Amino acid sequence: MNHVDAAPRSGDRPDVRPSRDDRCAECGEVLGDQGWVCYRSDPADPQNLIKHFGGIVKTGPEEPPALVRAETVRSLRVPQDLGSFFYPACAPRADLSEAVRNSIAEPLAELLVAEYGRAEERWANVKAVATMDLDPPRYQAMAASIDGRRVFTMTRPEWDRLRAHEGRLVVIELERVPPGSVAESASVIARLAAECPIEAARIEVWRYNEQALPSPTNVQDYRVLEDLAGRLNVRMFAERTATQDSPSLRKHLRACVFIVKAEPDKARRQMKARAIERIVFKTVRAVETPRARRRPRAGR
Repeated sequence: MNHVDAAPRSGDRPDVRPSRDDRCAECGEVLGDQGWVCYRSDPADPQNLIKHFGGIVKTGPEEPPALVRAETVRSLRVPQDLGSFFYPACAPRADLSEAVRNSIAEPLAELLVAEYGRAEERWANVKAVATMDLDPPRYQAMAASIDGRRVFTMTRPEWDRLRAHEGRLVVIELERVPPGSVAESASVIARLAAECPIEAARIEVWRYNEQALPSPTNVQDYRVLEDLAGRLNVRMFAERTATQDSPSLRKHLRACVFIVKAEPDKARRQMKARAIERIVFKTVRAVETPRARRRPRAGR
């Protein structure tokens, strides 16, 4: 594990870093490895504040995300809060000047407009192509709804075949994940893993509708997670999700691909035992699969 922070340094020692005994100035709990925040005056200009932060970077298999704390909504008190350490969720909000807010808002707006334009380009003419598929290919997947997010499970060969039809209309034959099964436990873990900073492809899915064209406003965002058995600390994920770690669970996490919806559905719907969906998907961000990284080069 490596400790990292944004504190200024004097020689080889940081000027700002909590001790092992420091507690969060807001909630009173001992600061652990979930990170910290500290505000101090800028020595060069006492009218400005510098936000220092730090945490622990852990190597090895991904661990479950920290439990979410209730975020503090109060404003920073100056000078009372200066020099105190806070959990990131407990840190008070530093009010920005109008000039600073405007300097942030302008490039952010440009990024959003550019992303919207790229999405429009991705989906241009897709419906015209989809309507030409009189006999679209069919694929099988299992489906679950975990905390309002849909989680689809496909075998790796089935996912590879589906990827070959990106941008075309396809039919997905869905079967609900059996309650209490290994497949359900794997879906719960995949739902939690989607919140972790692990490398994953991102796709957009349009549910075919004869009455509406695909656009950035009616496509859904999904993360594609592969080889979770080799990338997660399965024991810790099983403990967090109250599931049973077992060889069969690890085999399922290794053999399947999980496609997890980025945002919860607005309306909670009961999953049907069986369903058929007609969709088109487009890749937003592709990543090299774990299998490709492990594959030896030819001639070795």
